[in-house]
Amino acid sequence: MTLKLFTDNARSFTFKHDFETMDHAQTTSCAILGYMVGTYEQPTGKTTISKNEANNAYTLVIEYVEDEDLTKVFNRICKSFESYSKGCSEA
Repeated sequence: MTLKLFTDNARSFTFKHDFETMDHAQTTSCAILGYMVGTYEQPTGKTTISKNEANNAYTLVIEYVEDEDLTKVFNRICKSFESYSKGCSEA
């Protein structure tokens, strides 16, 4: 397996997504970081989760360096965890 490298021309990007619970945001954050570690030779990403009082939500912010915007990839990961908070509350 060959891990990806980014070029010297890589740019900084910021991805944001809101979640209903802190647990949901943390679980999805771990999944995204797992994607980065498993994909890149030298992953560069910083995650922050903060409480958004206005929306009564938790906002996950990921700052990363890449040649391409990874919004579609990160949205796909977030979407795969959509039922996560619903499943936890029903248990």
